Amino acid sequence: MPTLKNKTFYFMLFLLSSVVQSQNTDTVTVDDTASSPSEMYTSVDISYSQDKGNTDFLSLYYGLNFTLVGDLGTLKDTEFLFDFNRSDDQLEGQPFTDDQSITLKFDVWANQRFSPFLFLQKSFDKSIGLEDRLNYGLGAKVGLSRMFSVSYAFLAEKEDYNYYTYTDSTSALAAGDYYFTDSTALDPADYADWDYYYDWWYYYADGADINNNDTTFYAYTDSSVFYYDDSTEAKPEEFFRHSIRPKLKLKLFEDNLVFDYRFYYKPRVDDFNDYLLEHELQISLSTFYEALTVNLNYTNKFNSRYDNDSELIINRDTGLPYKARDENLTLGLSLMF
Repeated sequence: MPTLKNKTFYFMLFLLSSVVQSQNTDTVTVDDTASSPSEMYTSVDISYSQDKGNTDFLSLYYGLNFTLVGDLGTLKDTEFLFDFNRSDDQLEGQPFTDDQSITLKFDVWANQRFSPFLFLQKSFDKSIGLEDRLNYGLGAKVGLSRMFSVSYAFLAEKEDYNYYTYTDSTSALAAGDYYFTDSTALDPADYADWDYYYDWWYYYADGADINNNDTTFYAYTDSSVFYYDDSTEAKPEEFFRHSIRPKLKLKLFEDNLVFDYRFYYKPRVDDFNDYLLEHELQISLSTFYEALTVNLNYTNKFNSRYDNDSELIINRDTGLPYKARDENLTLGLSLMF
């Protein structure tokens, strides 16, 4: 039975597709009457790399971007965007990078000073434990100059993570909640006659006297691998986010060199301590062939839910905590039709 999430996704897809079909009809009419022409752009990005021998590594990336710009009745300069990208890397036959994103966006008065828009995105990223994320909503962009604009969107979001939470508490030992693999817990009953006992220590070696310097104790921080048998698996969540995005786009040397920088700040509406930060920079250089460009892309993503020392989030495959920040740098070719 279709879930509410799937119904919402298909409804938004139908809504945006209907708009595009209407715009395509207008485009044909416009072209026939030689007024208000529409423009369509399609770009394809593909990269492949494989290593064999001492290292068995396979990397595959492909992306598709489709943009349609034109007039929709009285709505001038309207833009529809479809963007798809997929990364699939394997190391020694095991998944290494596995992420995908599908984005639909519909802008009214796209290149004017004020532009309202509808937005929908469905994505996953297995490397950070994100099994599924769906967000959709509406917003508006304000152009402050030819090079700089700011946009805001109000988004509904549903996300499903595949991880376990781990509470980093030195008193957890007494309750037997969590422990490290390379240490043995002290049992107070075994050392009842000792002058000193610290229940937050771990005991290592077989010294009989706590005052003896040959006896070694280990605290929680001495290990890097966690057990999470008693930890809590994350559940799907539904909530709302703000999305604030300044954008700077510079075109130099007769548009042969383009700098496109975007920054996203996405806090939860009900908890500003839970937020996403994203930096995106693309530098495009024209080549001897007009449709072919050389692109340098850099992304820097920060997820605040992984930046909490008191509640570490564990990768169930490695047993290690997730890191809050991810960076990516790629250099490739893009072909636009």
